[in-house]
Amino acid sequence: MESSAATPTSAGRVALPFLVVGTAAVIFGGLFSAATARSATYHSAWFVAYLVLVVGVAQVALGLGEWWLASRPLRGSFIWGQVVLFALGNTGVMLGSLSGSTLWVDGGSVVLIVAFGSFGWAVRSPRHRGWAFWTFWALIVFLLASVVVGLYFAHVGAP
Repeated sequence: MESSAATPTSAGRVALPFLVVGTAAVIFGGLFSAATARSATYHSAWFVAYLVLVVGVAQVALGLGEWWLASRPLRGSFIWGQVVLFALGNTGVMLGSLSGSTLWVDGGSVVLIVAFGSFGWAVRSPRHRGWAFWTFWALIVFLLASVVVGLYFAHVGAP
């Protein structure tokens, strides 16, 4: 019999918040891009890319990966804590990057690192091994490396 973490109810409970917020970010990014296309700037292009790729696509991938891989049912408070951490971290990075405040970028980055740690912790003993597990971890490592690169650019300046 399949683990209770694979039931449709828990799939919705685990993945749905990430799917909703991530999809909303992709849609908002597309609308913002369309609205600013005639007068696009470096900052507006960066904002759209960050919103779509990190807040949107990466969040959906992390939520679906966590649902697929977690061997134990995750508490709702844990899942919503991840959603909030991810949102707060990304908000700090975006606000800091757009305003030029390294303090916001630093704070948001720390919160994101905690969020990524929580995703790794949730799948510490995965229900499935193989390509999904390694892809999930590759995404976390890639996002952590992106945080380091983003911190560098925030403090030294973008090229």
